[in-house]
Amino acid sequence: MKATVTRRTLLGGSLVAGAGMLAAACGQPVATMPAEGEAPAAEEEAKPAEETTAMEPKKVVYLHYTTTQAVWEENFGQIFDNFRAQFPEAELQVDAVTGGFGVLIEKAVASFAGNVPIDMYYGHFSYISQFAQQEMIQPLDPFIAKDADVAREDFYDHALEKIQGQIYGIAWFNQGKEFWYNADQVTEAGLTSPNDLVAEGKWTWDAALEFAQKLTKREGANTTRWGFFYAYHSTGWFGHHLKAWGADWWNDDISAATMDTPEFAAAVQAAQDLVVKHEVSPRISSPSENDASASFEEETLASRLASGANTRSFQANIMSKDNPFNIGHALLPEGPGGRNTIQALNANYLSSSAPQADLAWELYKILVGPESDQQIARLGGRRYTASRKQSPVTLWPYENADVYAQMAELSDGAQQIVKQSEVNGAWSQGWKDIEDGVRTIQEVQEELQQVATIALEEGGCIC
Repeated sequence: MKATVTRRTLLGGSLVAGAGMLAAACGQPVATMPAEGEAPAAEEEAKPAEETTAMEPKKVVYLHYTTTQAVWEENFGQIFDNFRAQFPEAELQVDAVTGGFGVLIEKAVASFAGNVPIDMYYGHFSYISQFAQQEMIQPLDPFIAKDADVAREDFYDHALEKIQGQIYGIAWFNQGKEFWYNADQVTEAGLTSPNDLVAEGKWTWDAALEFAQKLTKREGANTTRWGFFYAYHSTGWFGHHLKAWGADWWNDDISAATMDTPEFAAAVQAAQDLVVKHEVSPRISSPSENDASASFEEETLASRLASGANTRSFQANIMSKDNPFNIGHALLPEGPGGRNTIQALNANYLSSSAPQADLAWELYKILVGPESDQQIARLGGRRYTASRKQSPVTLWPYENADVYAQMAELSDGAQQIVKQSEVNGAWSQGWKDIEDGVRTIQEVQEELQQVATIALEEGGCIC
């Protein structure tokens, strides 16, 4: 990524040489003073006004999302200030949106339709398909091709969002999943830790089931502590179960849905057994009012899938307590199909109508690059990096850097289609129907396969 000193050197090594040199670097005319005692020609009188207009800052507009938390505001503020320092000829306008991604999507779509100038959108893998359908975003390949600081081969494939082979997003924040557990509860129960089971080659989903069963607590008919849980009804999360059983939502090149296979059915059955048969995970469709909510922070959930992004919550809600519990961090369990994590990405998007696309690309690179490592790490990112040239960053003693490094080598990108929301909705409802006994796994598979096939034919893939 371009360093400040490099840019200053390109501008002549001095910011004081100032306006004239900057105008020349931007290809603008530079006014010269007349010789002493010489009256300027009439046509020369207009030049200062022309130069003033030419030297007005180029406004870069970034439609940004903010949680309004202090850590978010402070660290993004530092990143934005870094851009302003490196590119003094630019005026960065950050239009911050709160209230959820739905609000940002609505504003982005409305602004694009109304020709309101925006150069870059805050992005997330969950809604790139909506932006792509509206043709609101442009590929990054031309910017990479002409940029001496970066190359396509610098980036892990799982950290890129592609449509028809072209790159539309490079993750500034990407997160895989690992197995996190309450180490004190494990010690109290006299169990072998997942990390020790990994070392012995015994950390499998069968072992994780036994682990969860022994950590689940009940008082009469009520569950007071759940052994294990994650958002099974989410396609992004459930992909981890599919991979462990050798299944997936799509084939390798996302040219066909693969939701009707025996491996897919086996993965769903194994996950449903955790909820319905073994009752170590709460129901998503109809949770019991008398059972405890599954909260890792409140110690009513012994283990879960999570990522480095969750360390912000761990710090705020566990480590800030008077008597915090010890947190364990391990590889995901291995299934019949192996061990794998799916990277969830935040990758900004350049607007297809960006007035200042080149400067927006410079902001893009700062967000992705090593100069933002510490800021992004404090937001929960950079445990996995987009670039092979960057090293993972950890902040807390309970994080196992080796776990991140090993899971990075077992990472895949999220497989998605342009009409992904239709598949997401069908799976979410299907999971709940299986829990409630309304439909069988096979019936859900058949509907899901049909919905996915039609959606893929109509919209194509993000690949």
